[in-house]
Amino acid sequence: MSGGCVSGRVLERSKRRMTCRVHVDGRQHNGIVLDLSGSGLFIQTSAKLAPGSRVDIDLSLPDDNARMQIEVVRRKQVPAQLLTVAQGGLGVRILSAPEGYYRFLHELQEKERELEGRAAAPPQAESPRAASPSPAPARAASPARPAPVSAKPAAAPQPTPAPPPKPEPPKLRFRVRVCQTQGARSRVVDVAAASAEAAARQVLGELGDEWKLLKVDPI
Repeated sequence: MSGGCVSGRVLERSKRRMTCRVHVDGRQHNGIVLDLSGSGLFIQTSAKLAPGSRVDIDLSLPDDNARMQIEVVRRKQVPAQLLTVAQGGLGVRILSAPEGYYRFLHELQEKERELEGRAAAPPQAESPRAASPSPAPARAASPARPAPVSAKPAAAPQPTPAPPPKPEPPKLRFRVRVCQTQGARSRVVDVAAASAEAAARQVLGELGDEWKLLKVDPI
């Protein structure tokens, strides 16, 4: 059943980590689905697939495996030195999937809506009977006693000094070289950052998925 031909299904994306196997030219590559919907997936995998490639995957559902046919829409590349702070992978479109996948997705999104509704609901007010304490038994009034006279006025509390602000780490200058993932253009960008990894993240975040990192040099 094609994901785009299903009527009455909710197609928004849900965050869920699920293992899968990608079949490419008779070989299997392990992968992890990071988010999913009725129309597409994002898969973190080492399989090298260009946009437009059509392959099969086996998605591990809680009760069964779902064999699905997908088409690669975009490929997100991340340099090896940044794999600890960013995740690459494949954005794919679902061409066909079994009914069990859509049933699982529907149940998953119903649970997400239920949790969101609980978080957004205002706290319930206590009932008047529970909120009002029972009246205490009346006691005989005791004679008033004069307040003791203090010999010295109480000292005013001294304000607690605020802790000094933490110094920011010094920023260095780096020269970041990048090139297009699907073209021959290259660029050199100079930025200030605390480390080479931070400089690479800043430049790739500003330029987008169409660029990949070549080299980072201190200036």
